[in-house]
Amino acid sequence: MNEVKKIGASEACALKLTSKQKKMLCASGWLSTCPKAFQEDLLNLGAVDLLQAGETLYNRGKIPQHAYGLISGQIDILLLSKNNEELVYPHSGSSRWYCMADVITQEKSVATAIARKPTLVLSISEPEFTGFLEAEPKRYREIVSHYSAQRRQLQETITDLVTFDGVILVAKRLLWMMDTGRLCPDRSCILSQHDLAGTMGLSVPTIQRAFRQLKSEGVISTDYGKFCVQDRNRLMTFLDRIPQ
Repeated sequence: MNEVKKIGASEACALKLTSKQKKMLCASGWLSTCPKAFQEDLLNLGAVDLLQAGETLYNRGKIPQHAYGLISGQIDILLLSKNNEELVYPHSGSSRWYCMADVITQEKSVATAIARKPTLVLSISEPEFTGFLEAEPKRYREIVSHYSAQRRQLQETITDLVTFDGVILVAKRLLWMMDTGRLCPDRSCILSQHDLAGTMGLSVPTIQRAFRQLKSEGVISTDYGKFCVQDRNRLMTFLDRIPQ
């Protein structure tokens, strides 16, 4: 996988955040909870980078040299489970931030981040970011608070993915949809895995893992933005077999 190609110094001057982009980044997420001066000073740092689909933002096992803020597009976070299965956790929209704690502690990243489609990010170099924090030491507290929340979310996601809990929830919801007439006559449903995750309050990787397992059992089939329950009896057998 190719590393994202950094823009030159002359280009960086022309690719600062616009006023509209700054408002987007401050409108939601972690940064929206920070003091106004913190927001303004942070968003005056770095430069805007464009990643093409397939380009890497940062790599697992390497110490990040930049902190990043997602402006628009989609970043897929690739994690490894205990059984070495690669898990994909998509981030889209804006207001996601990456590598801030790793830049401070100089620890190796536990994940790889890849652009799924053309994506804009704010890229802040390690010297810039360190200078920003040292200018007002209490800013470290804002970063540590955000990092702790991220770590809790990551732990919950991994727990969800490496246990049967998420799979059981998805299988039970499919059974409920079938028995309550929520599916089309051909037992299909025009609903993406991302949207299904939102309706169930689960992470997208949990839905992906459940669908992979259910497909291997011949319970469901999937198409772009659509899935179909192939066999209710197999779905029942699947649920009976899993310890709950």
